[in-house]
Amino acid sequence: MESTLSLSRATAPPLRPMIAGTLFAVVACALTGPFDTLRLPLPSRLVFWLVLIGWNSVKWWLWYAWAGPRTTSRRAAVLVALAGTVLLNATLPLEIDLMFRAIGQPQALSWAGLYLSALLVAGSISALVAVIRGGRAVLPDAPPVDVATPSLLAQRAGLTDLAGVLMVAAEDHYLRLVLADGPNHYRRPLVLFRLSDALPELAACNGAQVHRSAWVARRHVAGARRDGRRWLLVLADGTSQAISETHLPALRAAGWLQTKL
Repeated sequence: MESTLSLSRATAPPLRPMIAGTLFAVVACALTGPFDTLRLPLPSRLVFWLVLIGWNSVKWWLWYAWAGPRTTSRRAAVLVALAGTVLLNATLPLEIDLMFRAIGQPQALSWAGLYLSALLVAGSISALVAVIRGGRAVLPDAPPVDVATPSLLAQRAGLTDLAGVLMVAAEDHYLRLVLADGPNHYRRPLVLFRLSDALPELAACNGAQVHRSAWVARRHVAGARRDGRRWLLVLADGTSQAISETHLPALRAAGWLQTKL
């Protein structure tokens, strides 16, 4: 069961704009002196409004962090704003009184008057913001889009992927690729790459390593034949590729030798 005290930063006011707005309000109140604070020295006014407005900004941030996930419509957003105005401003007269006492200037204050003034100002601003912004339902994060990045071998060969590779054979420090460009038409580019690095990239393709220096796609195999004691794969392009003793058992088990030519 979801905790009723859970908070969500996604629905709380953004911190940077809130901090900027808080500082602006502190400076504005320090210069204009609401609640009869104009008679205080400027340093005392700054401290008074910095603590008071800063604390109330924290209260409102926490309020929207809690209430935001439950706000799914404009009407609900207005109700959340008005409820916050009533509840969060309930302690404002006490906070103002404590601030006057903290700076050594206790005042005889009308708590009802302070509360009604704060209620009117905060309620008007909160309702306006709620109407403009409307409800912000928390939507689940969209799943990341899996944009396939061509493998390094494909990039070196100028290919989008390795699906069209029929065979890879090592030639010194290079790889000879066999690509089908159409019926009975093959292209054989030479790429600076190591077979040991290419094999993991070819693992997703339907093929197998048949020799320490060669990998062959299954669809490129037309059949197999014996040449003395060794086996050869007969390939679709008319060439043949020797099978090493190391890889012969796996290819036999996979059925690569069943079609004998």
